[in-house]
Order: sequence, then structure tokens, then C-alpha cells
Amino acid sequence: AQAILAQVASQHQLGRVHLFDSGWATLGVLLQGAVMSSDSNDEHDPGEHPQAPEPAMPGMPSMKLSQILPMVVMMGLGKWDLDQMGYRRHAEVGFVTAQLVCWAVLAWLYTKIEGQPEDGVKIQVPEVKQLGQVVSPPIDQTTKEYDSAKLKEQAKQAVMGAVVLGGVYYKWQYLMPLVLQILMAPLQLYESPLFQLHILKYDIKRPFPTASPFGLPSAPEAPPAVAAPAVAEKAAVKDKKKKDKNT
Repeated sequence: AQAILAQVASQHQLGRVHLFDSGWATLGVLLQGAVMSSDSNDEHDPGEHPQAPEPAMPGMPSMKLSQILPMVVMMGLGKWDLDQMGYRRHAEVGFVTAQLVCWAVLAWLYTKIEGQPEDGVKIQVPEVKQLGQVVSPPIDQTTKEYDSAKLKEQAKQAVMGAVVLGGVYYKWQYLMPLVLQILMAPLQLYESPLFQLHILKYDIKRPFPTASPFGLPSAPEAPPAVAAPAVAEKAAVKDKKKKDKNT
């Protein structure tokens, strides 16, 4: 009986060893097949056209400081009363000073735009829609004409904002619109594409992105997708260079 049990135990142990060895062998075969398939994918046929890469996903919407500042100002004015602290006259003087500075900068931008040479390059300006309605149709303009039109729009907005907020303060004596305009008018002028293009000399592409009428963060445009024929042409050029080196 002991001999029979010893024989069974030895066979069981041998079976475990064979099973262990077969498991490692199977894993080795799978790994070898994966390596061979990856090598075959790398060595593609030069005549075959590679697939075009997937277009990159657009980035997250960009949040500007002018979209955060109003909330901070309203929280601050809710905590401190500038009228009781005796700063009403300071706010009035600051409002007038801020408007004069902004208009002076707009005049400076006008001289910059009028002084730039006319290159004759046409810009395809797409149509502008607001609330589902076409505000302006598509049009072709030169860079100078486009910048001049944008400057007129910006100057009109600056004048209308100053008149409306000045009327609100004159009628109801609210300090909050005055304080907001003191901070927002110069900041929005600084963030405008015309100021960054002509004053700060940043590389800004025309046409400029359309601002949201509700002041929401603007989402950056997705980069253009690369066409499949262009990718195939680049691959063919690389293959040709390799053949020339080998010969």
C-alpha cells in the first residue's frame, strides 16, 4: 500500500511539473507571436498607403482674467461699502481716467493700423452668428481693412459701455458698475487681439475668434487634420531615401 501511494504521489508531482513546463511554453509562444506581429507591422509595404493619424482633440476652453474679475469685485464690494468708507469721489475720478486712457490707447492703435503697409493678402472672414441669426455675412478683406473694421467695433463698444454705465450711475448712484468699468475696460483692451498684435507684437492669426455674447470661456480651435495622401507621400519619400542609401 505504501508503494502504491508513493507511486501515485510521484506521478502527481510529475504531472504538476509537466503542467508547469507546458504553461511556460505556452506563454513563450504567445510572447514570440506578439513580437513577430509587431515586427511585421513595422516593416510595412512601401506601396501601401499608411493611414492618416487621428485628428487631435481640441483643448479645454481658455478662461481669461476678465471673466473671473467681476465675481471677485462683486464679492469685495459686498464685504466693503466704498460709499461709507468715503471713496465715492475716488471711484468717479477713476472711472473718467480709465475711459480717457482706453480711448487714448484706441487712438494709438488707429495710428498703428493706418501706418502698416498694404500687403494685398485677402482674409476670408466667415459669417458671424449670434443666437442663430447671421449678424454679418462672409467677406474677403485685406489685413488692413480687417484690422480697421475690428478697431471700429472695439471703439464703438468702449463708447457704448462708458455711456450706459455712466447713465446708470447718474440715475441710481450705484458704485458697483463704476468700479467694474474702472477695472474691466483696461483689462479687456489689454486682452483684445488688436492690442496684442500691434502693441505687444504677439503672433495673432486673423480672423480673430468670435467672442461669446454671454462672456463664456472661448474654446480653442481644433488643429487641422492631416490628409491621408499627404502622409502617404511623406512615407514614399522616406522609402525612396532608404533605397537610395542602400544602393
